[in-house]
Amino acid sequence: MNTDSFVGYEGIAPVGPEVNFTKISNTQLHKLGLKPGAGKMVDQLDDLWRDPPNIIIAKCLKSTGFVQNNFKHQTIRKKVHYVMGLGIYQQLVIDKRTGAKVLGPGQMKFRNLYRPYRGQNMDGKTILVWRTGGIGDLGFIQPNLRYLKQKYPTCKIWFACGPQYQAMVDNWDCIDLLLDLPFPVTHLQRADYHALFEGVIERCKEAHTTNAYHLFSRWLGLDLPDELLVPHNVPKEEKLVKCREVLKSWDVDEKGYIVLQLRASSPIRTPRPEMWRKVVNILTHRGHKVVITDSPRMGKMIDDFKGIVDKPEMVFNFAHHSETLDCTIALASLAKLVVATDSALIHLAASLGTPSFGIYGPFPGNIRMTTYKNSDWTDCQAPCSPCFLHGSQPCVKNVKGHGICYDNLNVQEMIFKIERLLNDKNNDDCQK
Repeated sequence: MNTDSFVGYEGIAPVGPEVNFTKISNTQLHKLGLKPGAGKMVDQLDDLWRDPPNIIIAKCLKSTGFVQNNFKHQTIRKKVHYVMGLGIYQQLVIDKRTGAKVLGPGQMKFRNLYRPYRGQNMDGKTILVWRTGGIGDLGFIQPNLRYLKQKYPTCKIWFACGPQYQAMVDNWDCIDLLLDLPFPVTHLQRADYHALFEGVIERCKEAHTTNAYHLFSRWLGLDLPDELLVPHNVPKEEKLVKCREVLKSWDVDEKGYIVLQLRASSPIRTPRPEMWRKVVNILTHRGHKVVITDSPRMGKMIDDFKGIVDKPEMVFNFAHHSETLDCTIALASLAKLVVATDSALIHLAASLGTPSFGIYGPFPGNIRMTTYKNSDWTDCQAPCSPCFLHGSQPCVKNVKGHGICYDNLNVQEMIFKIERLLNDKNNDDCQK
């Protein structure tokens, strides 16, 4: 890698609450092409349309390498202008090793180049789509892109996202070009329309009561019906082969296990291990085999968790085998049920047609799961929930870094709903 410096950090913060606006003066905002008050909450989606999103164009002053979310080395090149969110800008603007300035305001302003897509005819046109969010956020977008590709076969769809999600997006048949974030401004200039979703969830109070799929579809001027607002993923054959080999080595049958994801990307949406222990003990005592998945770096954590459950021989750790996201996609596609907190795995299950059960605390389940078939959820109760808090900071009333609302989970009700899902699935299979 031919760069002047290398910046390593835990992860790039998504645009929205992760941006520390207190560290950006109004003068700096103006230089970056943003107005004072950027980042404020609005009541309705229509209010977000009135101002360009909090996206900037920055000029790279010094070629620099960095690691995004501990996943992939990326490079930004000197003299090139890049499109990015404020969170990325704040983390890369200064080389933390040397103190040298890496980025500065670009000569071009995003608001002058922004051409939002609002349902225009896409015949022969190119749309550039991006979202600085997680897997669920990308899932909220995908049904709209599949619809556009089917309605306008001659259109081109360019999609930019974090490298950790590209194993999934690369398999979407509606994408013509996959880009890293941040990306050079030339891509912005070449596209006919732009579709980004900064603030649609984080800065809009309407997101507190409206399903995210409906909001994302309305943002694009499409307003698709529920039956079209389900993401679609197809597991890669080579990952299915590997997954089946691992399951066979454990003597676990296909469609004979429940997949669990114990944590979300945010601690505020992550229950304590003690809560999961109760759930796993009931499931295994009722004869269900449980496979827990996560990234490989969480493998030891899951091994430790197995040490506190009643029947560790019924619990299996897939994290050691999940090098990339498409490995977990294959695992979920072969499961009889997915159970997870408000996290990526719930949305992946829906995209694969696997029954799913979600555990919700800071957010109510209805604003995430009402478009999904063969699914259910429970809302944990607490005086302060739902709080609608985003980001990587823990709950202000946290217990060891976890949201307190999950401690009030009604486990018996949860198990009842899970077994109802499994019985419904068995009945459907018998009818077929």
